[in-house]
Amino acid sequence: MAAAIVYSLATLILALAVSSWVYDLARERILNSSSFADLTNWEILLPGNDGAGEAGAVDGDHIAQEGAAADGGQAEQTVPAINVLLLGTDLRPGETDVPRTDTMILATFDPQRQSVGLLSLPRDLWVPVPEFGYDAKINTVYSIGETYAYAGGGPQLAKDTVSSFVGQPVQYYARINFQGFVELIDLIGGVDVAVPFTIYDDAYPTDDYLTTTFYLEAGIQHLDGETALKYVRTRNVDDDYGRAERQQAVIRAVLDKVLRADMLPTLLPKLPRLLYTMRSSIETDIPMALQLEFANYLRTHSLREVRQLVLDNRFGVETYADNGAWILLPDRSLVRSALVNFFATETEGSAVALADPTWVRIEVLNGTGEPGVAARTRDLLQRQGYQVVSIGDADRSDYERTIIINYGVPDELVKQVGTDLELEPNRSSLHGLNVSAPIDVRIVVGRDFLGHLQ
Repeated sequence: MAAAIVYSLATLILALAVSSWVYDLARERILNSSSFADLTNWEILLPGNDGAGEAGAVDGDHIAQEGAAADGGQAEQTVPAINVLLLGTDLRPGETDVPRTDTMILATFDPQRQSVGLLSLPRDLWVPVPEFGYDAKINTVYSIGETYAYAGGGPQLAKDTVSSFVGQPVQYYARINFQGFVELIDLIGGVDVAVPFTIYDDAYPTDDYLTTTFYLEAGIQHLDGETALKYVRTRNVDDDYGRAERQQAVIRAVLDKVLRADMLPTLLPKLPRLLYTMRSSIETDIPMALQLEFANYLRTHSLREVRQLVLDNRFGVETYADNGAWILLPDRSLVRSALVNFFATETEGSAVALADPTWVRIEVLNGTGEPGVAARTRDLLQRQGYQVVSIGDADRSDYERTIIINYGVPDELVKQVGTDLELEPNRSSLHGLNVSAPIDVRIVVGRDFLGHLQ
């Protein structure tokens, strides 16, 4: 049985990084409160590099001064866009061999666009390895760097290889162990995920090389840490590409949870344990100063867009390499076109979002009382390329007019949905408050739409 699935949840390091920004905000507010105002030398060990404790230590005076500057009306500092390679290695507990990285996601953070991007690179992707002069499966690059003492080791060779392949700089990497992930999910109270189909895996692997059964019903489900771990690890129900999509869905769910305004009071009492979990679970070369920059930025800015892309077999041909390995041989023209859209500049962002709305999670509710309306509307939207994650009945069955509720995506996208559904302009959409369900847009189908479903 392949050991590669054990640490795939390292993809969730993106959500952990966002959590650390929330913790920094909470710590700053504590320092500025009357109860803690006299703690001028307060120090907490934060998740940082592999170095000694002082590398991750933050002095209370320094944080308080940064907070005062941020509140003093000075010009806003520009936070740079960065790319972080998220690595999931295939070692079971107790194993010491050089691992492969069977999960690789390039996470992009663009504060100016208020966006995050998640680019999944499948383990069988066939790529050139810089400095070595040959091609290899991308999941072997980390072990090549470790085995042949590449400068910076496996993480650096992985970053250099991905950077060369996508044509973008990859400044940082991050890894997390799975126990830390489980504990973090539990500490934030679990996450809500839209499960697209019922999962029944009677051969889910355990750490002792045995198997167990994992069952999860379709629909919007609340997952604790252990269940979320199984959800991102199982692959007997689909394939590596489907698993990559599930990993991205859980990342978005954690993002949704930790960035909610009402989460701060919940997180404050858990700060010591959260900080300890972060410190002991994460390996990263992201400088602490940069983590604090993002923390301060997200105090007053929300995410407007989460771009998602899995480089699956739509972008290449599955075949055998000369050495007999099963690979995904990329079609460079198809990959190039997809990456141009994924890394679009700020001025191109709206056009790209309209051209590829698949990242928007839509819920369809039947407000007519007529049976099957939500399912037929879902089918119509899916034929037009939209992602419908949930259907159901509305709070009542007497809606005369169809409405679209926007929970934070660009207005242009909502207008496009209304246009594609041939709804009356300027009368069909409104902005909703924060929603706990993992959706971006909710469509309540009214009786005015029934004629479109005949």
